[in-house]
This record gives sequence, C-alpha cells and structure tokens, in this order.
Amino acid sequence: MKKVIRTPDFPIVRTKQGKLHGYQEDDVFHFYGIRYGRAKRFQLPEPEPKWDGIRDAKSYGYICPLMPEEEQPEDSPMAAPGNSFEMQHVYWPMNEQCLYLNIWTKHLDKEAKKPVMVWLHGGGFSSDSSIEIPSYNGHNLCDYGDVVVVNLNHRLNCLGFLDLSSYGEKYKYSGCVGMADIVLALQWVRDNIEEFGGDPDNVTVAGQSGGGGKATILMQMPPADGLYHKVISQSGALRNCPDISITEEKKHWQTLGEKTVEVLGLTKENIDTIDDIPYETLANAAVQAGKELGLPGGMMLFEPSPVEGYYDGIESIVGFREETRQIPVMAGTVLGEFSFMHYLGDKTKYTEVEKYNILEQTYGKHTMNIIKQFREIYPELDILYALSVDTLFRPQTIGFLNRRSEFTKTKCYNYMINFIIPYMGGLAPWHCSDIPYVFRNVEMEPAHCTGYQYAEKVQEKVSKAWIAFMKKGNPSTRSLKWSTYTKEHPDRMIFAEECGMEDKDDTELLKLIQNH
Repeated sequence: MKKVIRTPDFPIVRTKQGKLHGYQEDDVFHFYGIRYGRAKRFQLPEPEPKWDGIRDAKSYGYICPLMPEEEQPEDSPMAAPGNSFEMQHVYWPMNEQCLYLNIWTKHLDKEAKKPVMVWLHGGGFSSDSSIEIPSYNGHNLCDYGDVVVVNLNHRLNCLGFLDLSSYGEKYKYSGCVGMADIVLALQWVRDNIEEFGGDPDNVTVAGQSGGGGKATILMQMPPADGLYHKVISQSGALRNCPDISITEEKKHWQTLGEKTVEVLGLTKENIDTIDDIPYETLANAAVQAGKELGLPGGMMLFEPSPVEGYYDGIESIVGFREETRQIPVMAGTVLGEFSFMHYLGDKTKYTEVEKYNILEQTYGKHTMNIIKQFREIYPELDILYALSVDTLFRPQTIGFLNRRSEFTKTKCYNYMINFIIPYMGGLAPWHCSDIPYVFRNVEMEPAHCTGYQYAEKVQEKVSKAWIAFMKKGNPSTRSLKWSTYTKEHPDRMIFAEECGMEDKDDTELLKLIQNH
C-alpha cells in the first residue's frame, strides 16, 4: 500500500510567485495544478502574479476546452470510450484559463540539480491535456530515474492557434499563443525548478504525437532559446513541405482565421467582439471554416502560424535556426501508429497462401515485392504485419532527422518500437503505445499487460534510454549502446523482444506501401 504524507506544513515549497503545498507519495513529492500564467483570449500570456499565503497544489488544474468531437460509429474502435482499453483517457473540467503545470520530484533541495523533463502532451494542436492519458503520470519515471518530471496544459485549437493577424496588430500573435504558453511554462521552470531539486541548465523537452511536434517547434522559436537543452520527439515530426514558401504558409493560416470570422458574421469593424463570443460558437465556426476550405478536420485542423521574430515556421520550409545547432535530438516512431487495426487473430493459424491472399486484397500486383521487402526489414515478424507498417509518421521523422543531421554534427538518435503486443492475437504497437514504456506505467494500460512476459523488459530498456538522454544527451546504457543517426548511416535502435541497433534502409518498403 502506498504511503501518502500531507501535514499542515509539509511539503511546502516557496516559488518566486509564492508558496505551494503539495503532498508526498512514498518517496516522490507531487505538486499539481500550479498556475504559471494567465491570458486574455488571442493574446500572449502573462506570468502568474505573486500571491500571499500558501496555495494548494494537490489537485490538477483546468484543461483547455476541447473542439467538438467528430462523430464515430458506436462500434468503431476509435470511438470514445470504445478505445479506452487500448489507451485509457481521462477528461477533466475545462476553462479558457488553463495555464497550469504539474511536478513530480524526489528532492526539495536547491542543491540536488537533477535532470528535468518537461513533457508536452499529444492531441495535435487541438486536443488532449497533460492528464488525459493516465500513463502521463510522472511518479514512476521520477522515482526510478531520480529525475524531475513536469507536464503542463496550454491553449489549444482556436484558442491557441487561430491566426487573426489579418485584423491588426492586436492579433499579431494569435496564431501561436498556444506555443507562447509553453515558452512561459519553460520560463517558470527556469525560475523555479531548483526549489524542486531540478537543474534549470539540464532541461529536456519531450512529447509524443502533437507533443513531439511542439518540442521540435520550440527549436524554431527565438523566445525559447536557452530554456531547454535537449529534445525528444516521439511520433511527432511535422509536415515535410519544402515546396511552399513561408509567405504561403502564413497566408494559409490567415485564410482559416478569415473564413472563421466570416462564418461568425463578423467584419474588421466589429472584430473585437470575437473576444467575447462563447467558446462553443467560436469552435464550431472554426470547424465549419475548415470544411469550407477543404482542410483536414479534427485534431489536424490547427498548427502554429509563423510570426516574424517570434516563430520562424517549420524547419522543412525555413531550415533550422543556427541557435539550435548544439541541441541533441532523439526522434522515433512505433511500427503501427494508426495502421495497427488489423484484427486477424493468431497469425499461426493461417497458411502461407491465405496470408498472401489477405495481403493481395490491399497490395494487388505488388504483393510479392512488398513481402520480399518486408521480410528483409522485419525477418522476425509475420508477413501479415506488412498491413500495419506506418507510412505517415516514419517518413516524416526520417525526413526531419536527415535534414537535422546534415545541418549539425550534434548527435541525432533514431528509434523504432516494434515488438508485437499479443492483445487480440497480436497487434503492431499503435500510436501512443510507447508512452507507458517511457513513463514506466505499463501496468496502467490493460492491453499492454497481455504481453507481460516481455512488456516489463521493453519498459526497462525504453525508460533507461530516455533517462540516459535526459541526463547526458546520449541514450546509451550499459545494456544498449546507441550509434548516431545520419543520412548516410540511418542507424536506429529497435525496441522489441530483442533490442539492438539496425541500419536497414526501409525507404523502398515505405514507398511501396505508401502507394497503396
């Protein structure tokens, strides 16, 4: 049974804004719902003012309001709560004033100087929160790795990324204020994390999916310089779009803002009334605007919009900033991502002919070529998993790493999580399935516990590598030595039943599958 301690005067930490009262669970101190700033709608955030007395820090703060849910058939595996067995979700009270962060630490000593990981949640730039996935909980990673874990909420969707800059200076930053919130949180960490035993000069920004994208975008933001020292992007690479200009990119996001204003029935003359429109009305107008413009829906509708001198734009358009040259980067993906849902049961029950026929339904005349390529890259996997090879996140991640490794000699690292989860007869690891392994929270996710024989072993390898990278910018451990990634030598760490480095070029396989 866990032991929790909270007395009238323990544990209390004095920050630059005021005192916080958290609690201790076994050897880990928890401080939840710390307000790091406030923000007016569409405006840059401001630091939380100083307060008198002691504030409670024992419960999570508000999350950002979420966009309207896209309707899913009731029997869809992606419908909430239908997919909560594969990856649990927790929903929480929402409020536009959502700038809160949470901390896990084993030390309340300024001299401890422990590595800090600031975790950015997924959900694209439109949804999710720092607590939506239970395995975001930092207790176990903090306890095992003796690191300080921080995660946070920030503005999302139309509140954080609707570009209204066409309507004047007041809205200059509206298209990236969600990222500005993250910068403010990092400033709070710089100013206060020593009180929680953390080292402000050893901060790793990490995230998965949209959180991984946010981590890489920080490298494109001058105001974030010096606030972090390493980057981990899990299934988070952004669009590869070398054929458009930054002017076209900016205009794209301004057009979405202009169409949203049009749907709301507003004009330049009365644009300021948008500040007071109910959130639900604003969100629905943005969704409608996206549909009328033929843009991707759901969590893919928004991304940060460039602002000169503040956010330069994604690196595939403008290149990496010189100021980030010394930042080590680790980036990778899982085998299945969103392509995992092939519920074919026990693969050993199919004959080779039956397997070929199943694959042929998808790959047609190219089936044999794909099988050949798949066997060369993944000799240990059943060929039916060729249906589950991700062709969205991995090519983008490889493009990102190729450009990054050509830009700087500072080390880049690549990984893939490939072990088969024996749930429902065997599934390729899916989008978000790497999170429990990083945070040592596999036991929180029932589907992963179906592979308990080796899930704990993979968790040990993954979490140790992440901890090593946080500490020294190199994920190598005693049991797993990593080599760096370059375009010429695309080495990657494979996390599976047997872990180790590989340098097989899967470009041709990805192209073949992507075409179908």
